[in-house]
Amino acid sequence: MVGPSCPSGCRLTMLAAIICAAMAPVPPALAMPMGGSYTGHIDHQRPQPLGPNEVRIKQTASGMNAGPGTPLDGAKVQWVETVTLKNGQGPVQGTIRFTTPSGATSSAYKGTATTDPQGRVTAQGTYQVTEGTGALAGVKGRGNFSVAYTSKTDFAGEWRGEVRLPGQKSSKR
Repeated sequence: MVGPSCPSGCRLTMLAAIICAAMAPVPPALAMPMGGSYTGHIDHQRPQPLGPNEVRIKQTASGMNAGPGTPLDGAKVQWVETVTLKNGQGPVQGTIRFTTPSGATSSAYKGTATTDPQGRVTAQGTYQVTEGTGALAGVKGRGNFSVAYTSKTDFAGEWRGEVRLPGQKSSKR
């Protein structure tokens, strides 16, 4: 207790503690689980044969994200990617961009695409947020994704990960 009965040394110790607490660095925001699902359509595709049963495909796609309760719910999504398939299997890498009225995020991703005996194409891998703009400037995050083609030009997928939003104080999810 600080008061008349507290010696001056006690007051200085209390004052020093208050100053130290005020000057202590603020811990970084905690990452929170976040995810969504998306649908997309191939807008442009450029296949380049590399050899027998091997092709490199550069493509762009666009679609929509659904993530109720997240800042990316209803975001427009754009993909730019390259997939190299040998006998229907191979690496995929690219960039995905989520755009909302208040800001946008871009993430680099990489993974593996596979084709099953029935010709269905799927892919899974990891992503890392590389940029945020507007209200999403400073966003950080990483996670996993999966996608399955529903036709030669349409696909649906999911993403899940840990995201730290700008100005986020704590994780409640």
